Amino acid sequence: MNRMRTQMLRFADDIAIIVQDEINLKRALESLDDILKSNYKMKINRIKTEVMVCAKDPENITIKMDAEALKQVTKFKYLRSIFTEAGKNKEDTIRVKKAKVMFNNIKQLLSSINLSLEIKKKLIKSCIWSVALYGSET
Repeated sequence: MNRMRTQMLRFADDIAIIVQDEINLKRALESLDDILKSNYKMKINRIKTEVMVCAKDPENITIKMDAEALKQVTKFKYLRSIFTEAGKNKEDTIRVKKAKVMFNNIKQLLSSINLSLEIKKKLIKSCIWSVALYGSET
């Protein structure tokens, strides 16, 4: 965003940390843990904390917190979206497919000469865009 790399996605108590490598992930987790402990008297839930590597050839890594290895997963759910090791968002694909089905359902109506361009635009925005964009903010 604005030529800046996003390093954390935060929504309520869900946090996704995005880093380039194992060392930076360990550093980010330790920093977050220190801030939560010292400023807010909170701690990271080791049981719910998961690690995922996104790459063409994902590798197994070991990230430890307090001598306990965190669970490595092949897919990760953040809010309503499911991300895979390949860096794909399965929900986006499903949303696009649903929007395509919706478009095909009303294609004949949209090609009608009896409807004005303004009505056709409103149909596309309400019937197709709403399906395609549902939950896309995540």
